[in-house]
Amino acid sequence: MNVLLLLMGGSGERFGGSIPKQFVTMPFEGKELPLYAVTAIKLLRALPIDACILVVSRQFSKQVKNSIGEIQREFPDRKFSVTAAGITRFVSFLNGVRAAEKLPSLERIAVHDANRPYLNPDFLQRVSQTMGLLSADTPVFIPAIPVVDSVVRHDHRRAVCYERRDELAFVQTPQLIHYPTFRAAHENAVARGQVQMDFTDEGSFSLSIGLTVALFEGDPENRKITYPHDLERPK
Repeated sequence: MNVLLLLMGGSGERFGGSIPKQFVTMPFEGKELPLYAVTAIKLLRALPIDACILVVSRQFSKQVKNSIGEIQREFPDRKFSVTAAGITRFVSFLNGVRAAEKLPSLERIAVHDANRPYLNPDFLQRVSQTMGLLSADTPVFIPAIPVVDSVVRHDHRRAVCYERRDELAFVQTPQLIHYPTFRAAHENAVARGQVQMDFTDEGSFSLSIGLTVALFEGDPENRKITYPHDLERPK
């Protein structure tokens, strides 16, 4: 079974407004849908997904359960569930994995931030193809794009050194995981007491427990919605 974890637990403080950005509506195929719904529909149309777990803050879980009908009607053969987000993105991911583990024959997990709705068909095709490459030898894939600006390491705003751009990349989602291999490495790390408490994404966590993390080509348009102006469609 292939599972999509849609992470939508952010508070949206930088975005502003009375509701988190995941619930702001945006035009999609002649309708106004919540941002998270647009993201989910695009992913479910393009990827070999059997179940979708929406990881959402508890205060909005009822709202999501009442509004996912638009998605369920289009994908009646997919399983849908809602689980609680955590205080950090990493905890939200772990909560989503625990929910996914209740499903039978879990094989692959795709983890995506709900506030990345600009998913081009070509990029989604790459994601779908890459899911098929997951294995025990390469159990994690992350999409990445080149760093085009100079990057400086600093100490209290005083330049220390410039980093080599050819060794750097910006990381995106969906991040893809071969679950049986991930589970074994995670359990071993826990048994050794080597699991830290927080990570910025699944790739960094996977590296920390000894898994190989490979990169595939991302998409510059696949940006996070952080501020209101980010909702403007890329030209």
